[in-house]
Amino acid sequence: MSGELDGLLRLYYRTRSIRRRLGESLGRTAGRRATAVYVVASDGYCDFAGPISPHGLAPYLESGCDIERSLWDTRSVLADIDLDFENFDHSAMAYLEPFRTLGLTQPACSAACDILGSSGISPLVLISGRGFHLVLRIDRTSEAFRRLAAIGRVPPNLSAKYESIRYPGAGCVDPELGQAFAGLGMVLEFVAHRILRMATPRTSVPLQVTSIEVGPGATGREIVSIDLSEYGDPLNYRHIRLPFSVYLKPRKLVWALGKDAVERMLPIFEIPLSGMAIKEALKIMRNPQETCALSKHVSAEIPDQSDGTLALIEAYCASDLAAFHKRFYSMEEEEARRSVATMAPTLSDIPLCARWILDHPNDWLLKPAVLQYLARVLTALTWHPRAIAELIRSRYEANPEWGDCWDRHDASWRAIFYARLFTGLIETGCDRFIDLNCVSHREKGYCNISDCDGNLVEYRDVLLKQRGQ
Repeated sequence: MSGELDGLLRLYYRTRSIRRRLGESLGRTAGRRATAVYVVASDGYCDFAGPISPHGLAPYLESGCDIERSLWDTRSVLADIDLDFENFDHSAMAYLEPFRTLGLTQPACSAACDILGSSGISPLVLISGRGFHLVLRIDRTSEAFRRLAAIGRVPPNLSAKYESIRYPGAGCVDPELGQAFAGLGMVLEFVAHRILRMATPRTSVPLQVTSIEVGPGATGREIVSIDLSEYGDPLNYRHIRLPFSVYLKPRKLVWALGKDAVERMLPIFEIPLSGMAIKEALKIMRNPQETCALSKHVSAEIPDQSDGTLALIEAYCASDLAAFHKRFYSMEEEEARRSVATMAPTLSDIPLCARWILDHPNDWLLKPAVLQYLARVLTALTWHPRAIAELIRSRYEANPEWGDCWDRHDASWRAIFYARLFTGLIETGCDRFIDLNCVSHREKGYCNISDCDGNLVEYRDVLLKQRGQ
């Protein structure tokens, strides 16, 4: 079957309208060179190859690869709101029950479209194997881009990395672009908060910001994730799948299901939703002929939504979250280090499981649920949110066992992003602490102390009291 699929995909990618749509999503329109800085490719089994120039894409198409483009763009800063279904106990469920998967994810997608639409934003809505992507661009010549750059804060370590990068045709990530990308992440946090408030009552599984494990339901531990993790990594590192690319992610499940079972799930293509109902979109995205037919009349160009984004920025700036972000950044890096030293004695009071995590950070501190847990516990102990970020950064950089992780990522930025994200949810009341108890912690798989007399409910009660509840 694998050979047959590979041959089918080669023919699929030779279709003129498919290649035209791939070019559109790379920014190659009206005779203009691609604005995507690079592309990467995968056969679904191996890690992504590349990065290579978008102009060298042809061999990957001939190999029937899953194609992604850089989030880094020479003309714009790109916004990508990733809405995914995840089942932590049955990782293939998204592909085996696609109608249910997309039905569970659709309330979040509808809420996101309504929220963006209220600011006049019309994103490109893509439907993929586990949910939806809402993609738009903000032109570098626009007022919205300037405002994002004014909002964004980039730590010195990451600024130095951006300056040292050299890509053909793009050079380095210049300071203004790095700041705009950082500012965009803050505005998308605001969008995520609004999605949570609007879609949670309509969603029959837990709705989380990032991939956070929950307790088991009737079909396992499953969530819908508003995944903003792209904005917690350096701009030059992250990439997003091209519309009309084949979607080969199920091949990563060969170890669990076997090759034959996985190949029966394919082919799947990422396509623009273009106003279709889920049932119709599912029929098309699993049929190469119908996907090719769709490509003849549905654009894959990432739309310029600079004007609408300016209105969204205004709404963000008037929000409680923006006020919190100002408080977060009111503490500078050196002050945060002094605060960690001052507050260090309180770490003796934290639960044993939290102390164990700080003593064994790799790879616990890469897990969003663990970072959320630490943010909650330390907030209950009155740590400043920027000091929480500094503590996490210190654990990243003190441990020698990370390999090249912090060459590719950035310890300061990762710590800041997740500490800001999770303390922001606490500050604005979006985090209701429902799962801040020992039973839920154990169900998530993060209770690593067999003999413990701690009680996480005490921290939940303190947080609720701080909130006035």
